[in-house]
Amino acid sequence: MSESTRGNLIKKEGLASLCALALLGLAAVFYPLAPVAVGPSEHAQAPWIFIGLQELLRWLPVSVGGLLLPALGLALLAALPWLTKRPGPALSAYTRPSPLDLAAWAVLLAWAGLTWWGLGS
Repeated sequence: MSESTRGNLIKKEGLASLCALALLGLAAVFYPLAPVAVGPSEHAQAPWIFIGLQELLRWLPVSVGGLLLPALGLALLAALPWLTKRPGPALSAYTRPSPLDLAAWAVLLAWAGLTWWGLGS
């Protein structure tokens, strides 16, 4: 891409971002949020995306369920590209998955299962 095309694109994107920010600011001024009528409850509820974490915290100590297991899961997923031995695409339909790939999928499925279970309770 030539410099003039890149510069024009940056100017257009910047202008579009500033316009969107101005519209969002105007919407916030003219349509403010209503005050919350309900006081704090005894049991805190997290948004649905964090229900898996909330279920871990319900059954495990805070240091394990809130820090250690999520950090290990994220570290495993982040290190997965460097831990696999095979070259080529990350997912291939013609090769068998490695045990590390299966472990990563197990972590993801466990997380999804805890989220689904938490939504039901």
